[in-house]
Amino acid sequence: MYPIVTLETYCNILNLLRGLLPLCAPLIASLLLSTDSYLTLDEPMNNITTSLGQTAELHCKVSGNPPPTIRWFKNDAPVVQEPRRISFRATNYGSRLRIRNLDTTDTGYFQCVATNGKKVVSTTGVLFVKFGPAPTASPGSS
Repeated sequence: MYPIVTLETYCNILNLLRGLLPLCAPLIASLLLSTDSYLTLDEPMNNITTSLGQTAELHCKVSGNPPPTIRWFKNDAPVVQEPRRISFRATNYGSRLRIRNLDTTDTGYFQCVATNGKKVVSTTGVLFVKFGPAPTASPGSS
């Protein structure tokens, strides 16, 4: 029966024989990193019902190592940013999608997809924009 040789021992033997430590170090580092990698959906996305002209914010709450890349979709198509109206940005909890001056055509299924090269997670929420003015304070209610 042959003795069990770990990857580190094997690389050390190769290093002694051929001077290959620079080739083995990145391999060992990547193996160590892969055991610490994770990607977690920290909270599902909320559904939002709001009115014409309002602003909606959808939140993608994820965490991971390596840090994830987050993409936004509306009805399975990539969300396209529009200056001063539709924007998304990275946050300390993942990502935020903001849509200003809402129109009924903004109604749809919004999905964020997070990936870190090791795993993929996603969550979906519904944005419903209804007709009618936004709620206002009644006279005499201060």
